[in-house]
Amino acid sequence: MKSFRVTVFLLFILLTVLPAANAQDYVPTPVEISTKLITIDKKTYYEHLVLEKQTLYSICKAYGAEIEEVTNLNLSRVANGLKAGTILFIPYKDTDNATAAPKTGTAEKQTAVEKAEEPAAKDVEQSAKQNVDKDAGQNTEAADQASSGDGQYINHRVKWYDSLLMLSLKYKVSQEDIIALNNLESKTLVVGQYLKIPVGGTYVADSDNSIIETAEDGEGNAVADNVSIISAVQDEEPEEETETHYLVPFSGTARVALILPIAASSNSPSGNFLDFYAGVLMALNEIKEAGINVNLKVIDMADFESFDDLATASHLDAFDFIIGHFSTDNVDVAADYCDKHRIPLFSPMDQKIERATYRHPYLVDVPLSAATQAMRLVESIRYDAFTDNVIVLCENTEELGQFHKDIISSLEYLQIPYSIARSGIGRNGSANVNGLLESNKHNHIIITSERESLASDAVRNTGLLARGGKNNITGYMSGKVRRFESIEQESFQSMNAHCSLGYFVDYKDENVRNYVRRYRALYNSDPSPYAFQGYDIAMYAVNALVKYGSFMINGISTYPYSGLQLNFRFDRRTPGGGMFNEGARNIIFENGGITLTR
Repeated sequence: MKSFRVTVFLLFILLTVLPAANAQDYVPTPVEISTKLITIDKKTYYEHLVLEKQTLYSICKAYGAEIEEVTNLNLSRVANGLKAGTILFIPYKDTDNATAAPKTGTAEKQTAVEKAEEPAAKDVEQSAKQNVDKDAGQNTEAADQASSGDGQYINHRVKWYDSLLMLSLKYKVSQEDIIALNNLESKTLVVGQYLKIPVGGTYVADSDNSIIETAEDGEGNAVADNVSIISAVQDEEPEEETETHYLVPFSGTARVALILPIAASSNSPSGNFLDFYAGVLMALNEIKEAGINVNLKVIDMADFESFDDLATASHLDAFDFIIGHFSTDNVDVAADYCDKHRIPLFSPMDQKIERATYRHPYLVDVPLSAATQAMRLVESIRYDAFTDNVIVLCENTEELGQFHKDIISSLEYLQIPYSIARSGIGRNGSANVNGLLESNKHNHIIITSERESLASDAVRNTGLLARGGKNNITGYMSGKVRRFESIEQESFQSMNAHCSLGYFVDYKDENVRNYVRRYRALYNSDPSPYAFQGYDIAMYAVNALVKYGSFMINGISTYPYSGLQLNFRFDRRTPGGGMFNEGARNIIFENGGITLTR
């Protein structure tokens, strides 16, 4: 009870004193009105890029917009909190006199739109029937069209990108009609819920000022979206056409380019990249069995002198995404191309391209850096000042390794206090640690040496301190240390050792076992780490495409995924930069084995 009262008192001090003390240090980022507009069926919206330290309140205040309206319009983007790099759509102040939507460009495109209008509405209705029957297992006619008192309605399953505004525009009905028919108490929609949409509207957008893109979403529904982005306000030169882009759901067929330096025509093709390719084929075969069409083009980079030659010959702009292994020498050229054509580029292996990812918004960096792994390891401590004691056990030398530096940086970034103990070789190597242990706390000992002779002694001595339950100790170390053959597994088990890894396969998992059985049957060998990697990346990328369509590059930031070998948790670290994977695999030595924590 006493400790509880102390905790409450300290929290009260922190909540009341610290904000006042630090108020002068916090400088919010000014909000500048965007010059980019998006038009949706003659209504115009700002396209605002969120910067660090900007809030929804400050943004709405700058634009003179209502928070509720902006939230409903951007529900999927703000559901998990506002993040730097997010694009928000904000209602244009004067929509009656707003800049007109861009012209379609050519008479040929105009004619194509006019011809598409009539059948598109029919396709929407028919596809909606098929989709409801598939998802709900109900009679198609009864499920899709039923009496609503005043007429007929269509069942619509809410997708991640749906809002009442978007549905009203899509189906040409008012938001109020949708609310009334479904007895909604809030404008907030839930992904997966079914809404009754009144029949009577025209499901294809008007064609007088913009182009209609008819496609299918990830569940087989034909849709016709009238969404175009204006690159800038056209007050100065209204006659000049601006570039138009389309925001469309998944088309129904995943168009995938796989670019690898296999060197298949040489005397020594790359076995690692062939294994990666085999894993990709395994994933795409499963995806096809699930009913999703896939068009795969495999390109051997060794057959081309440069990426420019490869892109010209292969028509890469026709693909939904690219999985390609590029080095620091050629990644900028490839990423520039993908940025220009808005094609996500998944880089599967090379950690060294991390710097390039800060420069390219469509570059997706899959492998975890050593610094990220160190940060995830420190986060797993879940430090509490009242119950935890952190000790960094390092080498007794002036030159300390990069893992030690990354651990110290992570501790300081997370504001976790720590003590440092120097370790030598031999039974007395743990003497410095013993003096820092606290009997009434959970002692977290992070071993930062990655040299086998010193690390093995540090692990052995820490394991001895942990045995018998006299000291409450948990050990932490790099993934490199766990592979040292000179360390007995008993030492890891004694301290419930934790490691944070870029990749790890749990062979106890039934999904892993099934994959291994299928791989053996198909290739007559066991899958290598590269085969697991190719499988995971292809499976994740196609599922993200199905889920988000052309929003894929931004959607993956809200799409965590656990594969057979990799975890995916992408985020942008800077506005205008690419996607970094932050999803490490944490393992614990316990109960005589290794447990993967997800």
